[in-house]
Amino acid sequence: MFETNNLRIRAVRDADFERLHDLWNELRVQKTLSPSYVVPLGIKFEETLRAWVSDSLFFCIIETKHDSDWIGFVNLFDVDKKNRDATLAVAQHSKFWVKVMPQMFYASSLVMPAIKVYKKIGFVEEGIRRKANWSGGEWEDIIFMAILDEEWAASTEDK
Repeated sequence: MFETNNLRIRAVRDADFERLHDLWNELRVQKTLSPSYVVPLGIKFEETLRAWVSDSLFFCIIETKHDSDWIGFVNLFDVDKKNRDATLAVAQHSKFWVKVMPQMFYASSLVMPAIKVYKKIGFVEEGIRRKANWSGGEWEDIIFMAILDEEWAASTEDK
């Protein structure tokens, strides 16, 4: 378990799967988590969530430190060890979007503030798949962002 002044980052517990399922069923959140169809996800989706957690390189829960209010998750997945590559997802309940941090790397108009945050910590836009996702009656771009290990190391040396 890791802690900041306000947050706790901890391992996934069995009780978290119901909350993860609820998070994925929140319309505003689901639209930012995947370019797939936005649909209600039934009870069998919990099996998918358990597989994702099991197959991830890193998967943790974020909660508030003082009252253990469940915020969301961080997931490092699609690992390609040979090329030192992985995908990072940060998702949280929408009630925390302004209070804690924006969403994740799958970028749409809902998460433009996230792009500013990622750029501020050293991520760069690597590409844009234009009009790649149909959502809410319009086409959205998917923006790919990354940071190299040496860029990350350089950005943390100054702090």
